[in-house]
Amino acid sequence: MLAGMLITVREGLEAFLITGILLGYLRRVGQRALARYVWAGTVAGVVASVGLALALQLTAYQFQEGSGGPLFEVAASVIAVPILSYMVLWMQRQARTIKGEIETRAAAAISTGQVFGLAFLAFITVFREGLETAIFLSALATTASGGGLLPGAVLGLLAAIGIAYAYFALTVKLNLRRFFIGTGTLLIFIAAGLSAHIFMALHELGLPALIEQVWSTKWLIDNESLAGRLLHAFIGYYDEPNLLQVLAYFGYLGGMGYAFFKACSNPPRLAPGSRPAR
Repeated sequence: MLAGMLITVREGLEAFLITGILLGYLRRVGQRALARYVWAGTVAGVVASVGLALALQLTAYQFQEGSGGPLFEVAASVIAVPILSYMVLWMQRQARTIKGEIETRAAAAISTGQVFGLAFLAFITVFREGLETAIFLSALATTASGGGLLPGAVLGLLAAIGIAYAYFALTVKLNLRRFFIGTGTLLIFIAAGLSAHIFMALHELGLPALIEQVWSTKWLIDNESLAGRLLHAFIGYYDEPNLLQVLAYFGYLGGMGYAFFKACSNPPRLAPGSRPAR
């Protein structure tokens, strides 16, 4: 539940920040009448995203109940890990310049009379985040036990709406850079767990594990205990991992951690005329 909530909080906030930037720009340039196009695109993106997420979740559960479960687990995680990794790095690198880029696109749409471009910009932004979220949740559905993933995702989406509203409408101060660093760090651990899960599923399909059990912490935290399930959701914890799982987990954690640290330490220079997001 908590892992699903974390993903939708971050992804939802990214989408709603873009919507807020567009609405704020229209208000600033005296084009409030065009806000309906932004809202239309946003609502359409949310509806399309929810439909896609439900369809993928249904597919995931159907595969879990059949003989093709391990194969679907591999496919879902192989797709989710690189997309999640790219998203985390992209947001960290672009956070300071995204406001200027969005406003430039909005200005171009207004100046050329292509007001439906505003709706499309809002739609494609929300749907992109929704697509990523749907893929992540489908991958997590293959590793999670219990039925709390979707309720957690809904709560996360509601929380993202609340945070975005407080940020724009109530002018609540929020350090977005720290927020995305914190959530990005947690998502890297989730992705590392998915990387390890790929090799657990491949082992079930017949891939030799080389060493069946590298260590055992079952005596301390069992996978099936509450603490074990929470740790599995957030950091990919296994009480008895095989060698391929360990190599995949720490290999991903080391490589992605280094790339994320560089992205955080070396933010992009602002392009001439662009402004950082507040």
